[in-house]
Amino acid sequence: MNGKVRVFLAKQYDLVVGDTFQLFYRGVIEAPNPYCYSIVARCERGKNFPRYYEYTPMQEGKHVLTISVYDAEQNLLGRGETLLNVVKPTAPKSAVNVLCVGDSLTQNGVWVSELNRRITKAGGNPEGHGFENVNFVGSCVVGDVKFEGYGGWQWSSYTCSKPGSIWVEAPNAKTEKDQHSLWRDENGNIWQIETLQVDYLKLNRYKDHDGPRPQKGFLTHYKNAVDTSPIEIFSSSDERKNPFYDENTNSVNLKSYADKICGGKIDVVYILLGANGLMRQIAFNNTRRDYCQIVKEEARKLVDLIKEGLPSVKIKILAPQIPSARGGLGSNYGAEPPYSDYFDLVHYTMELNSAYESLAQEEGYREYLEFIHLAGQFDTEHSYPHTFKPVNVRSKTTEWLDTNGYHPTDEGSYQIADAVYRNLVKELSKI
Repeated sequence: MNGKVRVFLAKQYDLVVGDTFQLFYRGVIEAPNPYCYSIVARCERGKNFPRYYEYTPMQEGKHVLTISVYDAEQNLLGRGETLLNVVKPTAPKSAVNVLCVGDSLTQNGVWVSELNRRITKAGGNPEGHGFENVNFVGSCVVGDVKFEGYGGWQWSSYTCSKPGSIWVEAPNAKTEKDQHSLWRDENGNIWQIETLQVDYLKLNRYKDHDGPRPQKGFLTHYKNAVDTSPIEIFSSSDERKNPFYDENTNSVNLKSYADKICGGKIDVVYILLGANGLMRQIAFNNTRRDYCQIVKEEARKLVDLIKEGLPSVKIKILAPQIPSARGGLGSNYGAEPPYSDYFDLVHYTMELNSAYESLAQEEGYREYLEFIHLAGQFDTEHSYPHTFKPVNVRSKTTEWLDTNGYHPTDEGSYQIADAVYRNLVKELSKI
């Protein structure tokens, strides 16, 4: 095994007293299979396990963690260093409004609900803190939690007024195995399933085509579905417009948005975006690094708009987790890149994390903008929907196979909540 291996560690990870922190090696080591190397974690606290580093702190403090990667001859291939910053949960002295923003990883409200539980409720496992003066705000509502999350959205979706996706009334029996499959309408336009409901489907315009939305009729299977039966459409409508867009000023206006939903006060904004839009990279023929710089500038635009409308806000940005390493990409995307190529997506995630962190470190941003490294805190091997499939067509022996490439189980979404929770506890201790 020759060559170097990149180890991407954020400059800092926030930890909370009494909360178990795990840093998964698939999320920090850029390799198709990191376990073919010798991985060594070194820190005055915690434990080094084969798949992850683990530490349950019992007191506040700061600790340096290094992760080194060696080949079979003990040649150093890569090394990363980070600071573990342990804080103690403290209720804020004044009321705090928190806004969580994202795409389909946020749309179902699972991670935001778990974050809300850990912060504002008592009891449960892990036990919540019961802070009564923390409120989650937004125009999307799931249960008793509010946020902004829309399947298929990108950074640019939150800085424009035009809806790109559509909802169709189409009773169906599709499952997560059919998510992101492709379907052709009667005019020849290709649509991608983004969100599945029993009576409705949300469809994205494949490769951003500008064809009219089908009003009625049938969609026929084009690629990648398990259930290939036609979809009958009874009606359709455009997706709702950007919630940050103000019709009165004809612009994205976060002050107007905050005035409308929560009395004008938003203290902390968490943004999880970056999984969508890779087809643009193919169309523009960019390298992964160049494309991540495009995404970085789109992120900058939204960050600037939020800061302009909410001058005292703190903004936190996260890239998506590492996608399924156990077959979920094949289940959703067939054999067509970019989404079918696991290691290419690992490389993209690493580059995107680097781009986000560099933005947060820029002069003029670092005072209020922070990067949170989700990928390292997410167990990509055990957090996606899965089934057991025969190991080959002649065998009765089965193997674990993920049935979704990017959308985790509830337990996976809880890990997203945990990463944000650790940062929010730190933020609340300052207020």
